[in-house]
Amino acid sequence: MIPAKKFRWAFLLLLPVLFLNSGNIFAQTTDDDAPDITARTARIGFLSGEVQIKRADQTVWERAVKNLPIVEGDEIATEPNARLEIQFDTANYLRLSQDAYLKVTTLRDEGIALSLPNGTLSLRVLSFDKDRSYFEIDAPGTTVSVERAGMYRVDAGNRNNSEVRVAVTDSGQARVFSENSGFTLKNGRSATVQLAGNYAGEWETTDASRFADDFDTWALERDAVIAKRLRDADYDKYYDRDFYGAEDLSEYGEWIYTKKYGYVWKPYRTSTASYADWSPYRYGQWRWVPPYGWTWVNDESWGYATYHHGRWVYDNNDWYWSPYSQHRGRRSWWRPALVVVSYIAGNICWYPLPYSYGYYNYNSYYIDRRRYNTTIINNNTTVVVVNPTPNPTPRPVQDWEALPPTGVTTVAASDFGRNKIKFRTAPADLARKALESNPTKSIRPPALPTFKELDGDVSKDILVASPKIARREMSVKTGATVRTSGVSTGETLRSERILGNRPPIEKVPRQENQTDSSSDEQTPVRSTGAVKRQPRSASPTDNQTPIRQLPNKEDAPNGNPIRQTGGNKKEDGETQTPVKPRRENRNPTPPIFAPTPRVEREERIEKSPPPRRERQPEPPREQEPVRPEPPRREERQPEPVRVEPPRREEPVRPPPKQDPPPEKPASPSEIKGSDKDG
Repeated sequence: MIPAKKFRWAFLLLLPVLFLNSGNIFAQTTDDDAPDITARTARIGFLSGEVQIKRADQTVWERAVKNLPIVEGDEIATEPNARLEIQFDTANYLRLSQDAYLKVTTLRDEGIALSLPNGTLSLRVLSFDKDRSYFEIDAPGTTVSVERAGMYRVDAGNRNNSEVRVAVTDSGQARVFSENSGFTLKNGRSATVQLAGNYAGEWETTDASRFADDFDTWALERDAVIAKRLRDADYDKYYDRDFYGAEDLSEYGEWIYTKKYGYVWKPYRTSTASYADWSPYRYGQWRWVPPYGWTWVNDESWGYATYHHGRWVYDNNDWYWSPYSQHRGRRSWWRPALVVVSYIAGNICWYPLPYSYGYYNYNSYYIDRRRYNTTIINNNTTVVVVNPTPNPTPRPVQDWEALPPTGVTTVAASDFGRNKIKFRTAPADLARKALESNPTKSIRPPALPTFKELDGDVSKDILVASPKIARREMSVKTGATVRTSGVSTGETLRSERILGNRPPIEKVPRQENQTDSSSDEQTPVRSTGAVKRQPRSASPTDNQTPIRQLPNKEDAPNGNPIRQTGGNKKEDGETQTPVKPRRENRNPTPPIFAPTPRVEREERIEKSPPPRRERQPEPPREQEPVRPEPPRREERQPEPVRVEPPRREEPVRPPPKQDPPPEKPASPSEIKGSDKDG
């Protein structure tokens, strides 16, 4: 028998393991509704004219239609007289003009980045927090980074244009970067950025209203339509903000309460009257949208949210849409379609996923093939999956037999994904078999072919010729720097192009209770400059301008020492108070001039006067100390020296015993001025 003491010790050692396992169980319970792929999507909310789209993993162009999902990597081209509106969520709407070319570089929860090498776009941002997300647009040689909610317009022109124009209105603000500079564009202003020539990278600002045209008028009209729909929408009442596109429902149906499903939405009779034998997931087409696979694109103008969220239920001989299923997850994930797909006797059949079912991934065969040692997108990050986990077992079915046979749609397997005109209501026997082959009895979904496996045998309603813009060489470089997908460049460009990789100056807030009588120590010093300036250092660094050094003593002109300026640097970087050098006495003792020996009368003075020494100019005051000149003294004019004529040689007589007092020698100037000098 195990002693109680040892049992307690064993229990304490196993307790952390139990908590760890319990945490994993709770995590699995919370995240069990998360799909395999959670890449962000947008949708085409409005379209007129011819518009083409090319997916990231394809080389062919397809015809764009309303409610078509847009994902990261898509390229969109508009033909002449065409216009397009893309809805990213409930707060961001982008419009394209004719002859425009757009690439979705980044489309994730962290932010959005677009590339516009050709054409004009208008962006409406209803709400924006730059600390949580980013929205950036790359035009030729230019990057526009949104900073506030507002309206933005970017004119990229065509390959023959040498400038890009950016306009900001409706309380917006953006940072605009060129290849060598950057600036902030405020509300109501328009900037023209030069791309080539001697002024490449420079800009000129003016009033934004000067460039308004019919494209701006159309964008404002679309804003009015969307504002009305959002005002009448039922966000945060019947559905959450993840259901973008649900604002269309208010015009085409009504909300009613049922005991079985709660509040559900029912389309008006007039909304479905134009469709014969209408049923959910019948009028539309299957389109290939990587990385999801086959995605349903509905023809109804109101049904985008109803085909990618919630469940369609059949009750009281009518169809209703519930925003949530019986098992509501922690988040309303976007789905390519919510249907049950089966392969029966050479036919592909599908019907709406019942209310009690968990998500049924009919694209799992395609996703499983991509999983093994393949990069997939999961939670908006790139993850390499080597040993994938199997698909979870679907939840038990509740009442799938209550679905009507008329709700099953079918198409020949050879026509699946190739066209959209051969969908039909399944015959009674085929519908019954499809309803019986529910996910609880099927081993796995059918192996649907990929778009590449169709080998181009697709209807002209889907595939189109390459647009004129794409047939040209789209070699226009966009953006102020090289962009990496999924990474914002706004802050990097701000640090490089505006601040020069230096930290910005911190503004000191002024105290409201501050009075004029306060001391100088309490008054905050007003900061100067746009960036923090580094302190002056003795040795220049790579990022600083070299400091001009004063010459040394031996290098100074005329050999005079130069007075040094500035303080000395201590080892710890603090400035040491300069010590005033000792200066020489400015009144030194004048030199003593010794008298010249007396010249004998017999010797003839033939010495020429020395050249006159010119006075040196005084050095500048900064080059002191300079040896001062002695003060002048008043000198007495000496008597001129009388020179005797030469005499004949006679014996020299001895001098008298008493010597006469010595005479003062004549100065050179006096000798020069004598009339008797030879």
